[in-house]
Amino acid sequence: MKSTSKKSSSRKLSRKAQAPSIQKKHSTASSQLVDRLQRELAEAQLRENATSEILRVIASSAEDLQRVLDSVAENAARLCEATDSLIFRIEGDFYQRVAKYGSMYTGGTRLPITFRTPIGRAMLDRQTIHVHDMKADAIAIQFPDSEAIRDTAGTRTILATPLVREGNVIGAIVIRRQQVEPFNDRQVAPLKTFADQAVIAIENARLFQELKESLEQQTATSHILGVIASSPTDIQPVLDVVAQNAARLCDASDASIWRTEGDKYWLVASHGSIPIPRSEESRPVTRSIPSGRAIFDKETVHVHDILSPDSLAEFPEAFRSGAVRTVLVTPLIREGLVIGAIHIRRTEVRPFSEKQIALLKTFADQAVIAMENVRLFKEIQERNSELREALEHQTATSEVLGIISRSPTDVQPVLDAIVESAARVCGIDDVMMRLHEGNAMVPRAHFGSIPIGRPEISIHEPQNRWIGEHGTLHVPDIRAQHDFPTLASVTSFRTYLGAPLRH
Repeated sequence: MKSTSKKSSSRKLSRKAQAPSIQKKHSTASSQLVDRLQRELAEAQLRENATSEILRVIASSAEDLQRVLDSVAENAARLCEATDSLIFRIEGDFYQRVAKYGSMYTGGTRLPITFRTPIGRAMLDRQTIHVHDMKADAIAIQFPDSEAIRDTAGTRTILATPLVREGNVIGAIVIRRQQVEPFNDRQVAPLKTFADQAVIAIENARLFQELKESLEQQTATSHILGVIASSPTDIQPVLDVVAQNAARLCDASDASIWRTEGDKYWLVASHGSIPIPRSEESRPVTRSIPSGRAIFDKETVHVHDILSPDSLAEFPEAFRSGAVRTVLVTPLIREGLVIGAIHIRRTEVRPFSEKQIALLKTFADQAVIAMENVRLFKEIQERNSELREALEHQTATSEVLGIISRSPTDVQPVLDAIVESAARVCGIDDVMMRLHEGNAMVPRAHFGSIPIGRPEISIHEPQNRWIGEHGTLHVPDIRAQHDFPTLASVTSFRTYLGAPLRH
């Protein structure tokens, strides 16, 4: 029992001796935990501040995408403790730098997308690429096209994350260091967040631009329809507005509208500063020029560079000067027949987008609608005029017949009604009816303010002889002819129309 008691006392003394050491370890662990939590809290606060700043910029700069991307690049470099930050967007088979923060060398602003660089690999594989040391032998073999960013820029560590929208890669965000210092997990994760924010900003700007373009198109269409409504018989104001809006909304240097008939076409409206040679002349439709090709083929023709060797071979007769490089032509088609064309041009090599091509087709349709509207309106007017004239003729005939029935024995009221109806229906200032009596033509009925003049005119005078032999005589200007001297001496009227009365 004594031995057991001694051992127990020994253990108690040992624990008392170890207590300060254990307490010190616990204190150190607690201090480290507090430091780690404080550091993580500070990092979280920085991420939250950066996110808040970017969201504020997005909210206040719906139209200014550049400002948002610049903010994303700056915050990415600062929060991830990188030397610099870059944002790229894909354009076809290339990627274009659209934002940068930092002073490191970046090389070209437009580069081909390839697996032979970390940035290209990130976009093609749709995953983050982290290179710890760009000068490592294995990396030089894996990314052989990275000499510029490795040697010239002095890049040692690089982290690239793709920008993905709805499963499609639209670019990449990249951070770099000039020393070998791999990014840790707390820096890799925020970069993906910044990538998402860049995608949100790009998508937001895209939607805003689409909305703006849609409103502009609706406004342009409304304007054109308003001009159509206010000019039902005059096509020129409508075509002028169509050309103006086509140039503005398609971001072209100019726009021209052409009409065609048979094998000729001619300019009817234009807007812009590029000169159009021989604009007052009609010209032959030929396949050796873009407009002619569009008219012949009934299809849109898009020439990226009119001065390129291929274009020179395909369109040898096209107008060429340093002022014109890119050309887009769309035919005007009504019921399957080409009635003209609308073309827009640019002074630099900058092909039109699919949206702009579709928009030009819409303007072509509006021009056709305007032309058809004017044609139909004029046809209706002409038809109404014909019906009105027919009704006036019927009314005049009915009046004369009524007078005849009321005056079976007195011809004078009938003759008076005939000359009055002739003046009214034909829109004539003065009408006189002469009848053949003996060797003279004497006045029997008159309506109008022009004096009768000679009461008798010989039947042998040139105008009476001509009417007797040939029928109706029309002299547009009695002073500009010499065949009928008696008429030429009259000063009270200028135009003469005579018709015979036959049994």
